[in-house]
Amino acid sequence: MRFSEVWKTAFKAIGKNKRRSFLTMIGLIIGVSAVITVFSIGRAFENYASEFIGLDQFDGSVGYTFSPKTDEFSENGLDGFTEEDISRVESIPGVQSVSYYDNSRNGVKYADQNFDEVGNDGRWNCFKLLKDHGSKVIYGRSIQPSDYYNEKPVVVIDQTAAKTIQKDEPQSLIGQSVTIGGHLFEVVGIMEDRNGGSIVSTQEDYVVAEVPENIFESYFNSEDRSMIQVKLNQSANVKSISKEAEDTLKKYGTWKELGSYKTEDLAGQVDQLRMLLTSITLLISVIGGISLFISGIGVMNMIYISVSERTKEIGVRRAMGGTKGNIMMQFLLEGISLTLIGGTIGYLIAMLLGFAISLFTPLAVRPDLFTVTLAFGLSVVIGIVFSWLPAKSAAKKDIVSLLR
Repeated sequence: MRFSEVWKTAFKAIGKNKRRSFLTMIGLIIGVSAVITVFSIGRAFENYASEFIGLDQFDGSVGYTFSPKTDEFSENGLDGFTEEDISRVESIPGVQSVSYYDNSRNGVKYADQNFDEVGNDGRWNCFKLLKDHGSKVIYGRSIQPSDYYNEKPVVVIDQTAAKTIQKDEPQSLIGQSVTIGGHLFEVVGIMEDRNGGSIVSTQEDYVVAEVPENIFESYFNSEDRSMIQVKLNQSANVKSISKEAEDTLKKYGTWKELGSYKTEDLAGQVDQLRMLLTSITLLISVIGGISLFISGIGVMNMIYISVSERTKEIGVRRAMGGTKGNIMMQFLLEGISLTLIGGTIGYLIAMLLGFAISLFTPLAVRPDLFTVTLAFGLSVVIGIVFSWLPAKSAAKKDIVSLLR
């Protein structure tokens, strides 16, 4: 008996009992849609967290901090690392580059500063330093690339800062000057307040002002010179090189007598965070997979019922030359067909849920080859595993007892 004929027979058998087949598939539909939805959301959250926290910039990186023994070091305005320290570390084989930690994320710098007219209003006064276009504004204009190239001392502030400075008519601040750290900046725009406390909070969620990067850095130091970030070559041995760099700083560091140098494995911390995000996704997916196991039992029960109802049909097929393998294949394909249909419907529902979630959250839930493979792989595995015993019992039945 040809495989295509066995497959057609399997679909006909499912079609004869549409209601029972549908009720059996419900559990599978719920299970597959739950697992795929949770897994897709988990992967989208990992990508969201990686993008917004800027995890990629710390891949293959090691951080070094300098902790002075007394407060006098900072009061005298001394830098924890000097250019000489950086040159020594850069000369170590396997080191790609060394730079001061500049509090940047995805190529955009952030710095802490206060408006002199406002002081510390209880918020995290985070300034965004720009080379390109700034955020959309509700009054005035946003920061432009020309502001950076022409080195204009301009600033776009948020509504809360504007209302604090000019309570009655905040929009009247456009064109006026405000003082930031003792320096005058012209207010060219007022933007909406950031919505802090999203799924993953970053500096972007707490920005209160946007200024051209070069102007800000000409007035203030946006780099944290008590910490350096060492980027290693891809083929480098992170452990040995980081130890060599630490030993070099402890032995030849400019301020080795005034404090201590410590290592921070930035790449290791990033890997741990990614592993945590992946583990959470897998854990929730496993919980959703319990429903798949329950639906598999339903499939097994249906195939057993189908075998008991079709004993004469099985006997006739065997009497006409059908082998045990033919009979077993028929019922296996019935189970696999049932689970494939249910898995397909479950996957489509999962994608609709993912699309809906993407509309109302920052997460980009999208179908991909892995989730497609996972959905159909789960369906086939459940079909084979839970149809095997009923199919085997049907194939083992005695011809005489089947026709009696």
